Amino acid sequence: MTQTVIVSAPGKVHLMGEHAVVHGAPALLSAINRRVIVSVTTSQSGLKIQSNIEHALKKQADKLIAESVRVVCERFHISPAPSVLISVNSGIPAGRHLGSSAAVSVATVGALLYFFKKIWNPELINTLAFEVEKIQHGTPSGGDNSACTYGGFIWFRKELDFLKTIWQLPYLVHKNLSPFYLIDTGQPEENTGEMVALVRKFMDELEDNGRLLLFQNEQATKDVATAVKYGNEALLIDAIKRGEKTLEGMGVVSPAILPLIQDIEKAGGAAKILGGGGKRGAVGYVLAYYRDKKKLHDIVKKHGYELESVVLAEEGVRLESGRNK
Repeated sequence: MTQTVIVSAPGKVHLMGEHAVVHGAPALLSAINRRVIVSVTTSQSGLKIQSNIEHALKKQADKLIAESVRVVCERFHISPAPSVLISVNSGIPAGRHLGSSAAVSVATVGALLYFFKKIWNPELINTLAFEVEKIQHGTPSGGDNSACTYGGFIWFRKELDFLKTIWQLPYLVHKNLSPFYLIDTGQPEENTGEMVALVRKFMDELEDNGRLLLFQNEQATKDVATAVKYGNEALLIDAIKRGEKTLEGMGVVSPAILPLIQDIEKAGGAAKILGGGGKRGAVGYVLAYYRDKKKLHDIVKKHGYELESVVLAEEGVRLESGRNK
Protein backbone atom coordinates (compact mmCIF):
# COMPACT_ATOMS: atom_id res chain seq x y z
CA MET A 1 0.00 0.00 0.00
CA THR A 2 1.47 3.37 -1.03
CA GLN A 3 0.78 6.34 1.19
CA THR A 4 0.58 9.83 -0.32
CA VAL A 5 0.41 13.05 1.68
CA ILE A 6 -0.33 16.37 -0.02
CA VAL A 7 0.13 19.74 1.71
CA SER A 8 -0.08 23.28 0.34
CA ALA A 9 1.19 26.61 1.67
CA PRO A 10 0.67 30.19 0.45
CA GLY A 11 3.16 32.80 -0.60
CA LYS A 12 3.35 36.07 1.31
CA VAL A 13 3.87 39.79 0.97
CA HIS A 14 5.18 42.32 3.45
CA LEU A 15 2.62 45.09 3.70
CA MET A 16 5.33 46.84 5.69
CA GLY A 17 8.33 46.07 7.87
CA GLU A 18 10.73 44.07 5.69
CA HIS A 19 14.40 44.54 6.66
CA ALA A 20 13.37 46.57 9.72
CA VAL A 21 11.99 43.35 11.24
CA VAL A 22 15.48 41.81 11.25
CA HIS A 23 16.55 44.64 13.59
CA GLY A 24 13.72 44.34 16.12
CA ALA A 25 10.98 46.43 14.49
CA PRO A 26 7.57 44.88 13.76
CA ALA A 27 6.43 43.65 10.36
CA LEU A 28 2.96 43.24 8.92
CA LEU A 29 2.75 40.32 6.51
CA SER A 30 -0.07 38.74 4.56
CA ALA A 31 -0.54 35.32 3.02
CA ILE A 32 -1.59 35.62 -0.64
CA ASN A 33 -3.49 33.59 -3.23
CA ARG A 34 -0.41 31.96 -4.74
CA ARG A 35 0.35 28.48 -3.38
CA VAL A 36 2.95 25.73 -3.39
CA ILE A 37 1.67 22.14 -3.40
CA VAL A 38 3.96 19.42 -2.05
CA SER A 39 3.26 15.71 -2.17
CA VAL A 40 5.24 13.02 -0.35
CA THR A 41 5.05 9.36 -1.20
CA THR A 42 7.26 6.28 -0.85
CA SER A 43 10.09 5.91 -3.35
CA GLN A 44 12.02 2.80 -4.33
CA SER A 45 15.39 4.07 -3.14
CA GLY A 46 16.64 7.21 -1.39
CA LEU A 47 15.34 10.76 -1.66
CA LYS A 48 13.83 11.69 -5.04
CA ILE A 49 12.76 15.26 -5.84
CA GLN A 50 10.57 16.49 -8.67
CA SER A 51 9.58 20.14 -9.10
CA ASN A 52 8.33 22.66 -11.62
CA ILE A 53 10.55 25.42 -10.21
CA GLU A 54 12.43 27.23 -12.97
CA HIS A 55 15.81 25.75 -13.80
CA ALA A 56 17.95 28.63 -12.53
CA LEU A 57 16.54 28.28 -9.00
CA LYS A 58 15.86 24.54 -8.94
CA LYS A 59 19.17 23.67 -7.26
CA GLN A 60 18.40 25.99 -4.35
CA ALA A 61 14.86 24.61 -4.05
CA ASP A 62 16.17 21.04 -4.04
CA LYS A 63 18.55 22.03 -1.24
CA LEU A 64 15.64 23.40 0.82
CA ILE A 65 13.67 20.19 0.29
CA ALA A 66 16.61 17.98 1.28
CA GLU A 67 17.16 20.18 4.34
CA SER A 68 13.48 19.79 5.27
CA VAL A 69 13.95 16.02 5.28
CA ARG A 70 17.06 16.34 7.44
CA VAL A 71 15.41 18.69 9.96
CA VAL A 72 12.29 16.54 10.37
CA CYS A 73 14.26 13.30 10.65
CA GLU A 74 16.63 14.86 13.18
CA ARG A 75 13.72 16.17 15.26
CA PHE A 76 12.23 12.67 15.57
CA HIS A 77 15.49 10.68 15.54
CA ILE A 78 14.57 8.93 12.30
CA SER A 79 17.66 7.18 10.94
CA PRO A 80 18.32 6.35 8.25
CA ALA A 81 15.94 8.72 6.47
CA PRO A 82 13.15 6.74 4.74
CA SER A 83 13.11 6.61 0.94
CA VAL A 84 10.59 9.19 -0.27
CA LEU A 85 9.56 10.93 -3.47
CA ILE A 86 8.82 14.63 -2.91
CA SER A 87 7.00 16.46 -5.70
CA VAL A 88 6.69 20.25 -5.69
CA ASN A 89 4.23 22.16 -7.84
CA SER A 90 4.72 25.88 -7.25
CA GLY A 91 2.39 28.66 -8.28
CA ILE A 92 4.69 31.24 -6.68
CA PRO A 93 7.36 32.79 -8.93
CA ALA A 94 10.73 31.99 -7.37
CA GLY A 95 13.28 34.67 -6.54
CA ARG A 96 10.72 37.49 -6.64
CA HIS A 97 10.21 38.12 -2.89
CA LEU A 98 6.79 36.47 -2.65
CA GLY A 99 7.97 33.91 -0.11
CA SER A 100 8.48 31.00 -2.48
CA SER A 101 11.28 29.49 -0.38
CA ALA A 102 9.29 29.87 2.85
CA ALA A 103 6.22 28.30 1.23
CA VAL A 104 8.29 25.36 -0.05
CA SER A 105 9.85 24.90 3.40
CA VAL A 106 6.51 25.09 5.23
CA ALA A 107 4.64 22.80 2.84
CA THR A 108 7.47 20.25 2.70
CA VAL A 109 7.93 20.15 6.47
CA GLY A 110 4.17 19.84 6.94
CA ALA A 111 3.91 17.00 4.45
CA LEU A 112 6.88 15.14 5.96
CA LEU A 113 5.54 15.48 9.51
CA TYR A 114 2.24 13.98 8.47
CA PHE A 115 3.85 11.34 6.25
CA PHE A 116 6.28 10.12 8.91
CA LYS A 117 4.34 10.72 12.14
CA LYS A 118 0.71 11.62 11.32
CA ILE A 119 1.33 14.91 13.15
CA TRP A 120 -0.52 18.04 12.05
CA ASN A 121 0.76 20.87 14.24
CA PRO A 122 1.20 24.32 12.62
CA GLU A 123 3.34 25.58 15.50
CA LEU A 124 5.79 22.70 15.04
CA ILE A 125 5.68 23.13 11.26
CA ASN A 126 6.60 26.79 11.70
CA THR A 127 9.43 26.05 14.11
CA LEU A 128 11.03 23.44 11.84
CA ALA A 129 10.45 25.48 8.66
CA PHE A 130 12.34 28.36 10.28
CA GLU A 131 15.34 26.07 10.71
CA VAL A 132 15.13 25.21 7.00
CA GLU A 133 14.79 28.89 6.05
CA LYS A 134 18.15 29.66 7.64
CA ILE A 135 19.72 27.71 4.77
CA GLN A 136 18.20 30.13 2.26
CA HIS A 137 18.53 33.46 4.05
CA GLY A 138 21.23 33.04 6.70
CA THR A 139 19.68 35.13 9.49
CA PRO A 140 15.97 35.42 8.65
CA SER A 141 13.53 36.97 11.11
CA GLY A 142 11.07 34.10 10.88
CA GLY A 143 8.31 36.32 9.55
CA ASP A 144 8.06 34.73 6.10
CA ASN A 145 7.58 31.18 7.32
CA SER A 146 5.11 32.41 9.98
CA ALA A 147 2.94 34.08 7.34
CA CYS A 148 3.05 30.97 5.14
CA THR A 149 2.17 28.75 8.09
CA TYR A 150 -0.61 30.65 9.82
CA GLY A 151 -2.08 32.66 6.94
CA GLY A 152 -4.19 35.79 7.20
CA PHE A 153 -2.48 38.97 8.35
CA ILE A 154 0.49 38.34 10.63
CA TRP A 155 1.93 40.88 13.04
CA PHE A 156 5.47 39.70 13.65
CA ARG A 157 8.28 41.00 15.84
CA LYS A 158 11.54 39.30 16.74
CA GLU A 159 12.10 40.34 20.36
CA LEU A 160 15.15 38.13 21.05
CA ASP A 161 16.85 35.27 19.25
CA PHE A 162 14.64 32.88 21.23
CA LEU A 163 11.51 35.05 21.54
CA LYS A 164 9.15 36.10 18.75
CA THR A 165 5.77 37.80 18.83
CA ILE A 166 3.50 36.18 16.22
CA TRP A 167 -0.08 37.43 16.18
CA GLN A 168 -2.64 36.56 13.53
CA LEU A 169 -4.76 39.70 13.17
CA PRO A 170 -8.49 38.89 13.38
CA TYR A 171 -9.66 40.83 10.33
CA LEU A 172 -9.60 40.98 6.53
CA VAL A 173 -9.05 43.98 4.25
CA HIS A 174 -11.77 46.50 5.07
CA LYS A 175 -14.56 46.68 2.48
CA ASN A 176 -13.96 50.41 1.96
CA LEU A 177 -10.55 49.73 0.47
CA SER A 178 -9.81 48.82 -3.14
CA PRO A 179 -7.76 45.74 -4.09
CA PHE A 180 -3.98 45.70 -3.91
CA TYR A 181 -1.92 44.80 -6.99
CA LEU A 182 1.44 43.24 -7.80
CA ILE A 183 3.96 44.37 -10.42
CA ASP A 184 6.69 41.95 -11.48
CA THR A 185 9.87 43.92 -12.25
CA GLY A 186 11.92 40.76 -12.79
CA GLN A 187 14.33 38.67 -10.74
CA PRO A 188 16.80 40.78 -8.73
CA GLU A 189 20.53 40.29 -9.18
CA GLU A 190 20.89 39.99 -5.40
CA ASN A 191 19.19 37.40 -3.19
CA THR A 192 17.49 38.24 0.10
CA GLY A 193 20.45 37.09 2.18
CA GLU A 194 22.75 39.51 0.37
CA MET A 195 20.30 42.39 0.83
CA VAL A 196 19.88 41.60 4.54
CA ALA A 197 23.67 41.70 4.91
CA LEU A 198 23.79 45.04 3.07
CA VAL A 199 21.26 46.59 5.47
CA ARG A 200 23.03 45.12 8.49
CA LYS A 201 26.27 46.81 7.37
CA PHE A 202 24.36 50.09 6.88
CA MET A 203 22.90 49.84 10.39
CA ASP A 204 26.31 49.11 11.92
CA GLU A 205 28.02 52.01 10.14
CA LEU A 206 25.27 54.63 10.50
CA GLU A 207 23.71 53.84 13.87
CA ASP A 208 21.82 57.10 14.45
CA ASN A 209 20.38 57.27 10.94
CA GLY A 210 19.56 53.57 11.12
CA ARG A 211 17.65 53.95 14.39
CA LEU A 212 15.65 56.85 12.91
CA LEU A 213 14.70 54.79 9.86
CA LEU A 214 13.65 51.86 12.07
CA PHE A 215 11.46 54.18 14.16
CA GLN A 216 9.84 55.68 11.06
CA ASN A 217 9.31 52.24 9.55
CA GLU A 218 7.64 50.99 12.73
CA GLN A 219 5.24 53.94 12.72
CA ALA A 220 4.40 53.25 9.07
CA THR A 221 3.81 49.55 9.84
CA LYS A 222 1.42 50.41 12.67
CA ASP A 223 -0.44 52.88 10.45
CA VAL A 224 -0.82 50.32 7.64
CA ALA A 225 -2.28 47.81 10.11
CA THR A 226 -4.71 50.45 11.40
CA ALA A 227 -5.70 51.60 7.91
CA VAL A 228 -6.37 48.05 6.65
CA LYS A 229 -8.55 47.30 9.70
CA TYR A 230 -10.62 50.49 9.60
CA GLY A 231 -10.62 51.19 5.85
CA ASN A 232 -8.77 54.51 6.08
CA GLU A 233 -7.49 54.90 2.52
CA ALA A 234 -5.74 58.24 3.05
CA LEU A 235 -3.80 56.82 6.00
CA LEU A 236 -2.97 53.65 4.05
CA ILE A 237 -1.52 55.53 1.09
CA ASP A 238 0.42 57.91 3.30
CA ALA A 239 1.82 55.07 5.44
CA ILE A 240 2.94 53.02 2.43
CA LYS A 241 4.69 56.08 1.00
CA ARG A 242 6.43 56.80 4.30
CA GLY A 243 7.49 53.19 4.71
CA GLU A 244 8.81 53.04 1.16
CA LYS A 245 10.96 56.10 1.88
CA THR A 246 12.58 54.29 4.81
CA LEU A 247 13.39 51.35 2.53
CA GLU A 248 14.95 53.74 0.05
CA GLY A 249 17.00 55.14 2.94
CA MET A 250 18.24 51.62 3.76
CA GLY A 251 19.49 51.23 0.18
CA VAL A 252 17.23 48.33 -0.87
CA VAL A 253 15.24 50.13 -3.59
CA SER A 254 16.96 50.01 -6.97
CA PRO A 255 17.19 53.39 -8.77
CA ALA A 256 15.84 51.60 -11.85
CA ILE A 257 12.49 51.07 -10.09
CA LEU A 258 12.13 54.48 -8.44
CA PRO A 259 10.47 56.16 -11.47
CA LEU A 260 7.67 53.54 -11.40
CA ILE A 261 7.03 54.07 -7.70
CA GLN A 262 7.20 57.85 -8.03
CA ASP A 263 4.73 57.91 -10.94
CA ILE A 264 2.23 55.86 -8.94
CA GLU A 265 2.63 58.25 -6.02
CA LYS A 266 2.20 61.33 -8.24
CA ALA A 267 -1.07 59.88 -9.55
CA GLY A 268 -2.40 59.56 -6.00
CA GLY A 269 -1.54 55.97 -5.16
CA ALA A 270 1.30 54.24 -3.33
CA ALA A 271 3.76 51.45 -4.07
CA LYS A 272 6.65 49.73 -2.32
CA ILE A 273 9.21 47.05 -2.89
CA LEU A 274 8.67 43.65 -1.27
CA GLY A 275 10.99 41.50 0.81
CA GLY A 276 14.68 41.85 0.07
CA GLY A 277 14.29 44.39 -2.73
CA GLY A 278 17.29 44.98 -4.96
CA LYS A 279 20.26 47.33 -5.28
CA ARG A 280 20.52 47.39 -9.07
CA GLY A 281 18.00 46.66 -11.81
CA ALA A 282 14.96 44.56 -10.95
CA VAL A 283 13.63 44.19 -7.39
CA GLY A 284 11.20 41.29 -7.85
CA TYR A 285 7.58 42.20 -7.15
CA VAL A 286 6.33 45.64 -6.18
CA LEU A 287 3.11 46.01 -4.16
CA ALA A 288 0.81 48.81 -5.32
CA TYR A 289 -2.40 50.38 -4.08
CA TYR A 290 -4.51 52.77 -6.16
CA ARG A 291 -8.27 53.02 -6.52
CA ASP A 292 -8.21 53.75 -10.26
CA LYS A 293 -7.19 50.40 -11.77
CA LYS A 294 -7.15 51.70 -15.37
CA LYS A 295 -4.85 54.60 -14.56
CA LEU A 296 -2.60 52.29 -12.53
CA HIS A 297 -2.53 49.82 -15.43
CA ASP A 298 -1.50 52.62 -17.82
CA ILE A 299 1.32 53.77 -15.52
CA VAL A 300 2.64 50.25 -15.10
CA LYS A 301 2.42 49.56 -18.84
CA LYS A 302 4.33 52.79 -19.59
CA HIS A 303 7.23 51.39 -17.58
CA GLY A 304 7.12 48.08 -19.44
CA TYR A 305 5.47 45.93 -16.76
CA GLU A 306 2.18 44.11 -16.25
CA LEU A 307 -0.34 44.59 -13.45
CA GLU A 308 -1.36 41.47 -11.52
CA SER A 309 -4.26 41.07 -9.09
CA VAL A 310 -3.58 39.64 -5.64
CA VAL A 311 -5.82 38.56 -2.76
CA LEU A 312 -4.57 39.21 0.77
CA ALA A 313 -5.18 37.40 4.09
CA GLU A 314 -5.44 33.96 2.49
CA GLU A 315 -5.44 30.63 4.35
CA GLY A 316 -2.13 29.29 5.67
CA VAL A 317 -0.62 25.81 5.43
CA ARG A 318 -3.26 23.21 4.59
CA LEU A 319 -3.40 19.42 4.63
CA GLU A 320 -4.92 18.62 1.25
CA SER A 321 -4.76 14.82 1.39
CA GLY A 322 -3.26 12.18 3.65
CA ARG A 323 -5.04 9.08 2.47
CA ASN A 324 -3.77 5.58 1.86
CA LYS A 325 -3.96 4.21 -1.65
